[in-house]
Amino acid sequence: MPHFTLSAQRLTPNAAKKQVVVFAEKGGKLTPAGQVVDEALGGFIKAALKGSRYQGGLGEVTRLTVGGGAIRQVVVVGVGKLTDSTASWWHIGLALGKSLDSLGVKEATVALGDLTANTTECALKMAEGIHMAMYRYDHFKTELKDHQQPCFESLTILTSTRSAREVEEQWPLTQKLLAGNDTTRTAQNTPPNLANPQYMADEAKKLEKLGIKVEVFEEKQLKKMGCNLMLAVGGSAAEADQPRLITMHYTGAGKDAPTYAIVGKGIMFDTGGYNVKPGNSMRGMKFDMSGAAAVLGAMQALAARKAKVNVVGTMACAMNMIGTTSFVMDSVYKAYNGTTVEIGHTDAEGRLVLADAVAYTLEKFKPEALVDLATLTGACMVALGAKYAGLFTNKDALGNQLKKAGESVGELLWELPSDDDYQSKSDVADICNDSAGGWGGASVGATFVKKFVGKTSWAHLDIAGTANAEKIAGSNKHLAGGTGFGQRLLVAWLEGLQQADNVSAKRRGRPAKATAVALDATGAKRGRGRPRKML
Repeated sequence: MPHFTLSAQRLTPNAAKKQVVVFAEKGGKLTPAGQVVDEALGGFIKAALKGSRYQGGLGEVTRLTVGGGAIRQVVVVGVGKLTDSTASWWHIGLALGKSLDSLGVKEATVALGDLTANTTECALKMAEGIHMAMYRYDHFKTELKDHQQPCFESLTILTSTRSAREVEEQWPLTQKLLAGNDTTRTAQNTPPNLANPQYMADEAKKLEKLGIKVEVFEEKQLKKMGCNLMLAVGGSAAEADQPRLITMHYTGAGKDAPTYAIVGKGIMFDTGGYNVKPGNSMRGMKFDMSGAAAVLGAMQALAARKAKVNVVGTMACAMNMIGTTSFVMDSVYKAYNGTTVEIGHTDAEGRLVLADAVAYTLEKFKPEALVDLATLTGACMVALGAKYAGLFTNKDALGNQLKKAGESVGELLWELPSDDDYQSKSDVADICNDSAGGWGGASVGATFVKKFVGKTSWAHLDIAGTANAEKIAGSNKHLAGGTGFGQRLLVAWLEGLQQADNVSAKRRGRPAKATAVALDATGAKRGRGRPRKML
């Protein structure tokens, strides 16, 4: 994982050294901080940009070699139309991180200045992007040469004295968010011969040291509980790869506060079952557990950051294999809540494991709201590509909260319908998991899960197109392998709930629950005198 130190100090003409990063707005105009560096170089940067095609578009990067002196190299990063959008600065950080990694430099100084009304948050979001762009999963590469090894060690941000202090104070919180993101992406990228359902159980158990209560239900317990849909999907796997239902319970707000639930689909590998996938479609099916991975990383980050919220994270983990058990079309199984399900397609397995996991989580923990994440349908990828994940919800307020949380971290959602008209009917059971032949498939899958929700506030995020970096429309070109999509969104949403509760309490004239600091949607402390943002 990328591990670099971050420091911040006041911007002065002599503070920039060696590898220096400056920013340019649309048209190639340097920001005020960039002009400070340019003046120290006698106008070198402006002259170089004037004779080039560089336009300063968002994330556009060019490199200038200076030569002798304190500054050896300048990296110019475009900010487009200058904004205080933290998501924009995350994208800027991604582009910068990719560039610094390709340059193979050990350190860099970023001339940021005080560009926006919330410089501290933008600086941290930029550093977040740098970290994520530098993440790599090369555990099994045995022939990496020295020049191919990760080597970035130090990032210095030049800004105002106040912002510099705030950035250094708040960076540890951001690091804890990123550690959870690394956990998510490593779980996604780990090969399926190693990352089986028990692997996810073992990773969850590591979170107990953070104060999370973890329960793991194995196949015998699942049978006794009546989680027959999970067993149908995963029962054909090898003995060592049998299903696991994993719950992680974190109580950061006290026993009397409401609990929120996040549930992740964890199909560790998906062959399609007896509706076997074509060879080209089976490649990359290790990423079919990305919903569970996002839940795992979110729970780690929330507990490490001591978020003032109660959350239960549930992972429904199984491997959809072809074996000796009879998970075939036309079979009927009884779900955890007693609903009978006809199997219309064995490659529509994600909604089956989610159904048992959602029903169990609702009965056991009675959450205020439940959000599930799943790489559920190729149909969602067809509709939205890789820029947006599909959002389905039975409560507009919850959907709006999730969309705003996603916008704050650069993980975008687009709402699609989950009307009962999309429900797959069965002549022999209560419901069918038919994949609808591709017509409205994302809505059909979401509506199946909705059947198990009841009246609880619920949202389903179909992250099939956004979970891993593929060459499809909207894909993030600065990330590779598992993207970690959903982990940061969940943290922003859940921490934002606590902030909103405090504001609401003050409006009603009662004291808010005690918290050490006010948090924004990313969990960062806010400086004095700044207005709070609400989801």
